[in-house]
Amino acid sequence: MDWAALSPHDITDFAGPPTLLAAYSKVFAKATGYAIVFVAAWAAVNLLMRASGLGPTICGVRRGTWALKTAMLLHHGLVTPLALIGIWQDPATMGMYRCFGCPEMASLMNRDVRPPLAARALTPVTLGYFIGDLLLVSQWNLTKSGAVENMLMLFHHIASLIVWPAAVYFDWVARYVIIMLSYELTSFWLTVLWMLSTADMKKSPFYVVVGMLFTLSFVVMRMVGAIPQLLAMWNAPPWSLALETAAQPGGIHEWCWMFSASLVLPHLLNLFWGVKVVSGFAAVLTGKGSKKGKEAQKKGD
Repeated sequence: MDWAALSPHDITDFAGPPTLLAAYSKVFAKATGYAIVFVAAWAAVNLLMRASGLGPTICGVRRGTWALKTAMLLHHGLVTPLALIGIWQDPATMGMYRCFGCPEMASLMNRDVRPPLAARALTPVTLGYFIGDLLLVSQWNLTKSGAVENMLMLFHHIASLIVWPAAVYFDWVARYVIIMLSYELTSFWLTVLWMLSTADMKKSPFYVVVGMLFTLSFVVMRMVGAIPQLLAMWNAPPWSLALETAAQPGGIHEWCWMFSASLVLPHLLNLFWGVKVVSGFAAVLTGKGSKKGKEAQKKGD
């Protein structure tokens, strides 16, 4: 795929002074435009729902929240297939999966001769989505029972906004970022589950099918798929100062070592949520523990 032709923003200018300020200014300059597009998409959906005669609340939830969920589907539906294509086309990432995190490919996951163009094209898009989602936090479906999940989502967005620009700008562990972008497939199904549940369709066959797709994608991508990634990090830990020589030339900011250590955290969270997801889906299938089923749907991205 010709990522330069596909991307609305320039993906050839990720270079400059080896400073975090340069990294943030370069990446956020691109992400800001996508944040505006995301907020505009939310506003357009909200107005369309209003023009269709829908009131301030739909199935007991604010119309703005439904519009936000719809805008989220637009992001997930766009980024997921492109991220999967980026993974498929990248020899280093596919090699890491094929050899199950072997040392030869593990080092290339930190940096290869060929920069991951998919990361340059897609990361600003998702960072823009995170910014837009934070700007619309008033439209989140905030409840006391989901307080922990909401805090985890805030932490996830903010941490990604801090760490990902450096990964892309300095071309250090950017391939891991592309893998995380592919996880939006599970977020797509999770959002659909929220819509079905809020519309009181939990007993419909469609809900069971979507729940199965969500559970399967979560287990395969976020849990089983984490094993070769963790092995790669073990074989070539990107946070090791011993790899500083391998990061040259081009300069790597010293904070990149600390930032790259955060790659382990999503896997720990996914393991925690994976247990809830599987047990929640089992509860739906058996008709037991409806509370567990609701908990599984509140999983943070």
